[in-house]
Parts: sequence; C-alpha cells; structure tokens
Amino acid sequence: MSNERTVESLERQLAALEKFPDQNPNPVLKVSMEGVLIYANEAALRIHQAWGVSIGERLPAALIEHATAASSEPLEMAVGNRTVAFHAVVVEEFGFINVYGTDVTAMKAITKFPDQNPNPVLKTDMSGRLLYANTAGDAIRRAWGIMTGELVPSVISAAACGGSLEPVELDVDSKTFLFYAVAVPEFDFINIYGTDVSAAKDNERILAKLAKYFSPQVYSSIFSGDLEVKIQTQRKRLTVFFSDIKGFSAITERLEPEVLTELITEYLTAMTDIAVKHGGTVDKYIGDAIMVFFGDPQTRGHKADAVACVQMALEMKESLRTIRRAWKSKGIAQDLDIRVGIHTDTCTVGNFGSADRLDYTTIGNGVNLASRLESSARPNQILISEDTYLLIRDTIHCEKLDRITVKNIKHPVQTYEVRGTAGAGEGCGSIDVQGEGFALMLDPNSVSGVEEKRAILERAIALLEQMEDGER
Repeated sequence: MSNERTVESLERQLAALEKFPDQNPNPVLKVSMEGVLIYANEAALRIHQAWGVSIGERLPAALIEHATAASSEPLEMAVGNRTVAFHAVVVEEFGFINVYGTDVTAMKAITKFPDQNPNPVLKTDMSGRLLYANTAGDAIRRAWGIMTGELVPSVISAAACGGSLEPVELDVDSKTFLFYAVAVPEFDFINIYGTDVSAAKDNERILAKLAKYFSPQVYSSIFSGDLEVKIQTQRKRLTVFFSDIKGFSAITERLEPEVLTELITEYLTAMTDIAVKHGGTVDKYIGDAIMVFFGDPQTRGHKADAVACVQMALEMKESLRTIRRAWKSKGIAQDLDIRVGIHTDTCTVGNFGSADRLDYTTIGNGVNLASRLESSARPNQILISEDTYLLIRDTIHCEKLDRITVKNIKHPVQTYEVRGTAGAGEGCGSIDVQGEGFALMLDPNSVSGVEEKRAILERAIALLEQMEDGER
C-alpha cells in the first residue's frame, strides 16, 4: 500500500473516531489520557454539569482509573440523583478515551435487593416461581417450605398479575405479614415486598376487646384525642333514657343461669344495636336495665338529640315482637314487656373515678328524674317529661298525662306518653275492615274507654303472633 493511501485510511479512521453524533440519546464523552474532558454530546451535558466539570477540566479519577484498567465491566457512578453505567474504550494510538454512558437508575430500582433491608424482599418469575430472597425474605421462604424455583403462595402472584394495588395479608408461622406484589412484565418477574404487621394486628385485637367496654362514641372520642383520659367533667344539656324489663326478677327465679345469660344477652344486644344506630351513648347495664344518653361526647343539638332518643325508644319497643318470638321458641312463656323513662336536663357528664380507674358517665337530678319516670311507666309505655316533650312535639305524637310526684323531686312532674311519629293516629279516618275470621272497626273521633280497647287489641295481636308462629 502506498504512503498516500495509508495516510488517507488513517484520516478516515481518525474522522470516524472523532465523530460523536449529538443525536445519540445516550451520553457520549471523549477524554484525554490524563482525564481531561475534550468533548460531550448533548445527552452527556447533565453528567459533567452534575459533576461540575467543564470542557478542558478533569473528570473524576475513578472513571479514568477504570478506563485505563481496561475492565470489560461497566463502572456505575452517581450523577446527581441518577445512576449511570460507564463503558470506557481507550484509543491509545490517538491518545484519548471514548466513554459511553447508560442510565441504569430504573433497572437498579427494579433489580436491586439489598440483603441489609430489614424487611422481606423476594423475586419470582411471572408464574410465581421463586428466583431470589434477601436475608429477611429467606425466613419467609423457609416458613413456606419452598426452595428456589418452587411456587410461592398463588394468592400473591395472582394479585400481582391481576394488577391489584392492595396488599395480601398472610399468616407466616406466628406472625402476620402484608405482601405487596409488583409485576414487571417487561423483565418477566414479580417483586414481592413484605411488611411484618404482627404488632399492629395484636394491637387491633386488644383494642377490639377494649371497645366492648366502651360506647362506640366514647371509644372513638378517646382514640381520636377528642376525649382526654383523665378526671374531667362538664355541664351539658342531655336527654337521658332508662328502660327495664317488667317482672324480670320473676323470670330470673325460673331459669337456669346459662339460659338466663343467653336470653339477657340477646335482649341487651338488640337494644344496644338500636341505641348505637340512633347515636346514643350507652352508659351502663344494671342487670336488665339500660341507661343511654344523648348529647355527649357528640351532639346534633338539643332538639335533634331528644328526637333521636325518643325514636330509639320507639324502635326498641317495636323490636320486642321479634324478641318475644325468640323467647317463646326457647320455652319462655312469660311476656316480655319493658318500661321506658326519658328526660332532658342539664347534667354533669365526663370522667369520674380515681387516678387509676375512670368511669365515663353522667350524674345529676336530670338523671334521677329519667330513672323515676321509668319506674312510674306502665309496661310497654314510653313516659317522658315536659322538658323532652317541648323539644319533640313537632316530630313525635304524644298524649298528655297527669302530673306525678316522684321521690326526691319537690314539685310534681308533668308527663307525656309517646304514641308514635307525628301524624300517626292524628287526623286518621275510621278503620272498617272485615274478612274471613277477622273484623275491625275503629273510629278515633268517637271511641271511648281507650285503655280497655288497647288491652283488647293487644290480646288480638298476641293471638295473631301465635298463629304466625304456628305457620312457621
């Protein structure tokens, strides 16, 4: 080959080596053998800017040492908050180094499983076969009794492949874990991240047990921080409810303790569910008696609280029909009748007790009067004071009764009997119905002897219930 052709070939090679297309999306740099930056394409600008290096200045020594060591492995280096893998090619005959960069930040986030991570981290293929487990994850693998290449619980891989963002809760030995599974179909694997929630689950179980000793409103107020756990009280206007079962002492004498416990539990559960539904604070159970109040720790206003309390009492009374049937199915022949007293007044409410034990309750003359009204009520009667009546009269239909004298109250108390929601029985036309074995005529505008008629109707309802039970 002539000298002329040799020079021409070398010039073409040099031109090829010096050519770094700016349109290349990956970083490309040209560095002298001493590590001085000669050239950087547009994609590489952020690299030398992050390092604070300009053209004509030296690049980090680690990069140059890696290049001159002629390693075939890339060198990963931090570039700002990114990670870039650098491949260096030394061109000794021309005295420079070509450096090619690849951003591997995303890949590292996907594939890097640091063994020092205290939480379990596992990796499976898309079918759920285990590929990798870090140190913490290896304990999970052993508990599952699987080896690398074997299937993890199918519920985890199914959640990942289904795109679910919700964690899978599984018990592993004596612990409970939440497993977040993330499918990476581009690389044909699933990342599984575990979190030990055993302590949290134990706390939930403990709190669930404690919740049974509090009214839901009190429990919620304590754990939301609205109600401090210390001795403190305040004066508030409350509507207080008392109820008990007529003749309960006679019932207890006839029943075995196990049967009695079952019956009273059914009754109190049904009544409590109704109280909670209407927003009442269940204060206490005293045998078969129930005390509920409205207005603290949450209130909807004096009037709304009173209406809610009376509506609760009406629903409790209505629910007795179902409970009676249940009792009769167990061989309890005695009727289930309740008495209810309701009064609205300013009471002292809050935490009472000692530094070691507190009772959230309410006390005062208003509470005593509600209790006295309950004692004065007839079976299945809801007896309320005038203070409550004035708050509910636009919503609830009541009948004015006589004033009564109650213990420890100096003045006579005007009472009212709750009949139902407003309009129920008011302005109604007469009833005149006849059918096979059944006839009923009632003219509300002319009927007399209401109590006698009520007793007859109650007997008729009891007979219908017996007929209904017989058909079941």
